[in-house]
Amino acid sequence: MPEKIYFDTVVFREVGKAFQKAKLAEDLTRRIVVSPITAFEVLSQLSITKADDVLQQIHAVHNWCVPEGTGLLAWPGDALYGLWFQKPAPDDGFTGRMQKAFNVCLASESAESLKEEAGKLMDVVDAMKSRSACDFARLLESAKKEPLEGDKFSEAWFRGIASRIKADPASRPTAEIVSLLSAYHEFEQTKLQIALRSKDYNAEKHRNDLLDAEQLIYLSDPTLCFLTCDGGFQNLVKKSPQAARIITVIPADLADSEKVESMFRRIMNANK
Repeated sequence: MPEKIYFDTVVFREVGKAFQKAKLAEDLTRRIVVSPITAFEVLSQLSITKADDVLQQIHAVHNWCVPEGTGLLAWPGDALYGLWFQKPAPDDGFTGRMQKAFNVCLASESAESLKEEAGKLMDVVDAMKSRSACDFARLLESAKKEPLEGDKFSEAWFRGIASRIKADPASRPTAEIVSLLSAYHEFEQTKLQIALRSKDYNAEKHRNDLLDAEQLIYLSDPTLCFLTCDGGFQNLVKKSPQAARIITVIPADLADSEKVESMFRRIMNANK
């Protein structure tokens, strides 16, 4: 059974609503970790109309995890680096800056004072999504010219990861990395197959899906499970052994703090 849970952006905000006044049991708070993708997106949403609501949901973190102890999971690229090289990625200061930004929000009482910086974060998120869309569009065009099926897709995908983290592809077996990242691999392969069947597929219109796929990198850690309100993950990941650790809920499932706590205990088998 998984020992810890991380959330997507919708779950983060819904849990924030449920625990604005209630507190999660202490034995569970240390078993909730924060995805930096989710943190990044939530912080960027402080630039939207209902920014005060978002800030309150961020403040509620104190009630359902231990932010100063739990911290953030590694950024996806750093997680891939650690998985490949079996050592932490060189510190570029990004995680520290993210933690600092998160702490500033936790200490702030006004969303208005954070809107300018949140707007800059939103621009960064948008740029990341656009880059992901461009990369996928290039892969799609390549697959149209020469079908990337089975081992051919795995090899192209594997080499893409090696290039991303500046690793020598010959230093790790393709099958090993595919196995360690099986949910991530299956998501991207299925996404490509769907795109190839669509005559008018536009990668830019699906850029949210492409960034969301990065959440699945963390499932390489068998102690983690992913709680999401996006049914697309389970639609695209069915064969991977990691699929069982992708748990889909609807916002209504997260509306009551007691029900959420019971859910967390069931997921992590924490009552044993």
